[in-house]
Amino acid sequence: MQIDFVKHNEETNMVWDAYHAGNPIRVPVGNFTIGPRIWLLDPKLNTEGITFHDFQYNFDTMFDVQLKYKYHLAHNIIFDQIMGIPEEGWEVFVEYNNVTEAIWFGCESFIPEGQIIATRHRYGGDNKNEIFDLGMPEPNSGIYATVFENYEYFVEKARNYEFYNKPVSVALPWTTLGTDGPLTVALDIRGDEIYTDMYLDEEYYDKLMTFIVDATINKVKYWRNRLGLESKPKEGGFSDDAVQLISTDTYMEKVYPYHKRILDELYDGGPFSMHLCGDVQRHLPTIIEKLNVNHFDTGFPINFETLRDEIGDDIHINGGVKVDILLLGTSEDVKNEAKRVLESGVTRGGKFILKEANNVPPLVPLENFYAMYSAAKEFGVYER
Repeated sequence: MQIDFVKHNEETNMVWDAYHAGNPIRVPVGNFTIGPRIWLLDPKLNTEGITFHDFQYNFDTMFDVQLKYKYHLAHNIIFDQIMGIPEEGWEVFVEYNNVTEAIWFGCESFIPEGQIIATRHRYGGDNKNEIFDLGMPEPNSGIYATVFENYEYFVEKARNYEFYNKPVSVALPWTTLGTDGPLTVALDIRGDEIYTDMYLDEEYYDKLMTFIVDATINKVKYWRNRLGLESKPKEGGFSDDAVQLISTDTYMEKVYPYHKRILDELYDGGPFSMHLCGDVQRHLPTIIEKLNVNHFDTGFPINFETLRDEIGDDIHINGGVKVDILLLGTSEDVKNEAKRVLESGVTRGGKFILKEANNVPPLVPLENFYAMYSAAKEFGVYER
């Protein structure tokens, strides 16, 4: 597949400019949840056999793989991104996926064969109070000290480094600056017993959630200050995928107060964005009303046919083609699914971004990305 990068980039800029101006010409395709694992776990790309262990624990390997992944992304995976050699250079980032919070609270990390880094919960069963015995973790301790060491190493390495004759910059270590959500962290460190704690040991549940939220607020404030960032920005975002397993009434009683506290202490009013995987659609109207969230990054399942009637036309939504279709389906399957989503009514109001649902896996055929992109160009055009 030949891509005219100049023409593509001109259209990409035009599409995003129109979208952000509130007068979209077509549905953008983008904001993919995607990362270096698509390069590492594809033997046709990773011909050297670099393992995820090599990537995760060797700073040089992480740096080099990041650049190879970025090159592949910019030359082969078509969506509304700038493609080809970037004029302003490349950007790398310190990659620890979604495990730093659990590790910081004392959980063990491991890397399954052929997979990315994961953690084992530590505080299950009668061991649930050990986390309090260990005390509140310092914001710059443990895994976050490693993350910052990694970041500083990248910054120094990138100082005089070029890749395809372009400079390399380093993104701020985002994992120090946010959270995957207090209930998700509690699930990671306690296991699914956290859901029974909600009602069978409410005192413990509240103590653990408060402990997690206190630590999170301390961490974010510390790293904002250390990295020279605004102490209390107006807008921001977070996630909490674990709310998919509870009712909205339970969310309001048992989780909402902790979400509200995080936003109140770390931001100045919003509006906010939120990533939520899984079966969460029932929660969205409540979260919009109670937390001033105006942008959701969704996964699966989402009923796009009813979504706009439930949340209104002014809320930004990222969502789209299920990853199993993207990975295992034909190009026609992908295009038909994208068409179904685009014609569902979710584009009403001009605040929809088509993407995968959710997290691009390795080995997706390149023609399936093109099928999703071409569907947006055919079925995602707004009438003038």
